[in-house]
Amino acid sequence: MPTAIPTQTPVPTSTAKPAPTQTPTPQPLVFLPADEAPHDAPIEWWYFNGMLRDDVGGEYGYHFVTFQTEGAPGVVPHLLQATLGDHGRGVHYAAERGALLPEQPDARSVDAETGGWLMRAGPKGYDMRFHFDEGEVPVALELRAVPRRDPVLHGGTGLVHMGAEAGSTYYYSRTRLHVTGWIEDAEGRRPVTGPGWMDHQWGEIASRRIGWDWASVQFDDGADLMVAVVWHPDGRRHLSGHGTYLEPDGTVKYLEGDDVSINGHGSWTSPETGVEYPMGWQVGVAPMGLELELTPYLEQAESASGILGVSYWEGAVSVEGRRGGEPVSGWGFVELVGYDPRQLEVTTPSPTPER
Repeated sequence: MPTAIPTQTPVPTSTAKPAPTQTPTPQPLVFLPADEAPHDAPIEWWYFNGMLRDDVGGEYGYHFVTFQTEGAPGVVPHLLQATLGDHGRGVHYAAERGALLPEQPDARSVDAETGGWLMRAGPKGYDMRFHFDEGEVPVALELRAVPRRDPVLHGGTGLVHMGAEAGSTYYYSRTRLHVTGWIEDAEGRRPVTGPGWMDHQWGEIASRRIGWDWASVQFDDGADLMVAVVWHPDGRRHLSGHGTYLEPDGTVKYLEGDDVSINGHGSWTSPETGVEYPMGWQVGVAPMGLELELTPYLEQAESASGILGVSYWEGAVSVEGRRGGEPVSGWGFVELVGYDPRQLEVTTPSPTPER
């Protein structure tokens, strides 16, 4: 793996005392495009979600993620996972690919290819290819995602502290992607297009000892939102909350602690794993006066990993609510991790991030 970018803040050459300011600007700990590259971290992932429409009225929600972890010298363990929800037919697909891929010391961003699947960053966007072999006819997608908004460093610096038991994560997002490509299924190949979202995270996260409810939202008026509540799976004990709100003009508001809330209501039990998930969520962002209702397009949106032996829920949602008393709407994605009790059976190292 390439050596990670140092996190030290540059030392000023002048000894003069700077004039005080009311709102100090956080010094970034993530530097782009350098930090698009893989890092020497216990766990790292590049994540995409999006909504797609084809030319015959079909609507789909997808997520595609590549995880990489530390391995033996010269090789890097990768796990690629994808889901697809066909909202019109009410059908959900999920698949994964695991591989030991050669270390790429000169890699500038994600570059993972195995078993016909691909996630690769180029100079102008991200290329993705994945397929599902369920049913009589496979379903395949090939997509290109192009950023339409500057990346946001969560927490202001790109380092998010989730609490002593959970660890910290370096984290940035590209909250507005324009996605084009094609889908091929029993009805043939046809073009698709739609909006998308990208996350990149790395660190020494205690991912086997914590759970989280996470949501991304794109509002119809051009605003974007990421919120997450982190908890301990044993009793769902609250550990932390964080988030980021982007105004349509690009103004950023960083959220933490009691600024954010995610409360599930209703439930759905997976017929495959027996895991019970909340189904439908009320999201609150007090500083923005946001009160939202997130409704899943499909209840069956579980990703049950045969490689990891645990499951999580990841699905597209419609968004309705109010901001400062005024109606808002949009779409988003919800991720639920930690509801599978098998997750507690494996432990991870002490959650102290290293770069």
